[in-house]
Amino acid sequence: MILIPVELDEKTIAKGFRKAPMFIFLDPETGIVVQENYFKADKSDIFFTNFEKYNVDTLYVKGLGYKTYLKLKDLGIKVSLIPDDSEFYTYIDPNELILLTDDNAQMYCTMGHHNKEAKKEVK
Repeated sequence: MILIPVELDEKTIAKGFRKAPMFIFLDPETGIVVQENYFKADKSDIFFTNFEKYNVDTLYVKGLGYKTYLKLKDLGIKVSLIPDDSEFYTYIDPNELILLTDDNAQMYCTMGHHNKEAKKEVK
């Protein structure tokens, strides 16, 4: 199952992951399920348990934090970045996505608290 965070119109790809208003659960065999993100204000692991019940194994996202990447990796979820110029989830080309790995995740995961800590050290 592929998970894609989207805006309220259910078509536009959200810029972030945890605070996205809606999620698209995409399964080639069973179709699409759209769900409101009821957990966007929740900082606990309950946010991630929702994805387990849908058997999410892949996330397509425009942005997320490094700590979130690590949590998804621990859950066995592969994360791929969507290019910034992609606007609608129906036009995602899997060949244009960047698969996050331990080697590149810190460079590409530009959202989240880990960046705030790094910025404090620079000052």
